[in-house]
Amino acid sequence: MLSQYFGLHEDPFGVTPDPRCLFPSHTHREALASIKYGFQSNRGFTAMIAPPGMGKTTLLYRFLEDVRESACSVFLFDIDADCEPREFVGHILREIGITPAKSSSEMHEQLGDALVKETRAGRKFVVVIDEAQNLSDAVLERVRLLTNFETTRGKLMHIVLSGQPQLSEKLLQPCLIQLRQRISTICRLEPLSVEDTVAYVDYRLKQASYEGQPLFTKDAFRQIAEASQGIPRTINNVCFNALSLCCALKSKQVDDSMVAEVISDLQLMPQSNASVSTAEKLAPKQPRKPQRQRPVLELLKSWATAATMLMVMCVLGVLGLTELRTIHSRKTDDARSLNQKVPSASVSVPAAADTSETITTEPAASTEPFAITVEAHQKLKDISARYLGGYDLHRLHQIQALNPKLTDPDHIEIGQKLRLPGPPPASAAKDTTPQARERTLP
Repeated sequence: MLSQYFGLHEDPFGVTPDPRCLFPSHTHREALASIKYGFQSNRGFTAMIAPPGMGKTTLLYRFLEDVRESACSVFLFDIDADCEPREFVGHILREIGITPAKSSSEMHEQLGDALVKETRAGRKFVVVIDEAQNLSDAVLERVRLLTNFETTRGKLMHIVLSGQPQLSEKLLQPCLIQLRQRISTICRLEPLSVEDTVAYVDYRLKQASYEGQPLFTKDAFRQIAEASQGIPRTINNVCFNALSLCCALKSKQVDDSMVAEVISDLQLMPQSNASVSTAEKLAPKQPRKPQRQRPVLELLKSWATAATMLMVMCVLGVLGLTELRTIHSRKTDDARSLNQKVPSASVSVPAAADTSETITTEPAASTEPFAITVEAHQKLKDISARYLGGYDLHRLHQIQALNPKLTDPDHIEIGQKLRLPGPPPASAAKDTTPQARERTLP
C-alpha cells in the first residue's frame, strides 16, 4: 500500500542488507576501497570496525559481489560465542560443500586441498567473518593460523574481520598480539553528517524509482538527522514510519510534525513540549484527566513531620529566650550586690573599722609575698580581711597560688604557715587585739 500511494517500485527503506542500496558516502567508499585493496594485494588480513547499524553487512555483500568472478568466497556471520576452533573450521568446509572429517588434522588437510585446488584454477579464497567481536580468543587464534596456508608467492586465503567497536578492544589484548600484527588494514565507518543524511534518503528513494516533489521537508530532514545521529539503520526506521503516517493522513509530504511523532513513538529522543504531533491535531480533544490525589496517609505523614519540626523550633526558641533572661537577671543581681557591699573607690576605710561588713574589689598590691602563722580560731577569710584588706575570689586565687597544698579554704590548722601576697598592712601589724583576729566576712 505504501509503494502504491507514493508511486514506488519497492520499499526504499528495507531492512535487508541489499548491496544495491549501499550509499556511497565518503566513509563507505573508503572502507570498500580498503577491503578491495587488501584482497587484491594478497595481504592476508583486513578488518572493518563500525557501530551497529552503519551498514557493515551491506558493504561486505557488496565486496563479495565485486569479487565473485575471481574468488571462492565464504561468508560467516553470527557465530556462537561458545564455538570451538574445530567447529569453526567445520563451518568453512560446509560453506564450500565439503563434509568435515572427525579429527582436526583431517579437517586441516581437507581445507588445504580445497585451497590448492582454487589456486591452481586461478582463483583466490576469501573468508568474510561478520560480527567477529563474538568470537572467543581461541577461535581468533585459529583464524590467525589459517593464514599459514601459503606459498612462497603469497597467501592462499584472505580473511576479512568485521565487527563492532568491541572487536578493536579484543584485538588489543596481549594474547592476540600476533593476530593484531597480521592485520594489514583496519577501516572504520563513521556516522553520516546532516548533508549525507539528506543525500542518503534521496538515494534510497531513487533506488525505489521515486519521481516527483520532495517527500520530506527541510525541517523533517533536520529532525531525522538529529534523532538518528547519522546511523543508516535508524534513518531507515524513521523514514519508513514517517511515510506510513503520511499515507495514513492522506498527505503527500512528510513534515516536521509527522517526524516528531514518529521519533516520540520510537523513543529515540524526548518530544519537545512545543511540538504537537499531527495525530493530536486531528484527534478530537479529550477531557483533561484530573490529577491524582495524594493519599491521605501520605498527607498526614507530611503534616506530622512539619508539625514536629515547628514544635522543635519553638522549644529551642523558648529555651534560648529563657537562657537570655537568666543571664540578664544574674548580671542585674550581681550588680546590685556589688553596689550594696562594695564602697566607692574614693572612700577610704579606716584600719579600726569593722572589716566583717566590707569587701573591697581592689586587688592587693602585687609586691613580695610574706608568711604568717595561723592562730587559734582563725579562718582563711579572717586572715585575708586582716592582712589583705578584704576577702574575695581574686584574693583566694592569689592565696592558693602561693600555697599549692591549700586545696580546701575552710580547713586550715593552728600553726600552719601561709604565704600571702604583698607586705602586711601597717594596721594589721599594730592591731593585735582578739577583736581584730575574730573579724569575719558575711
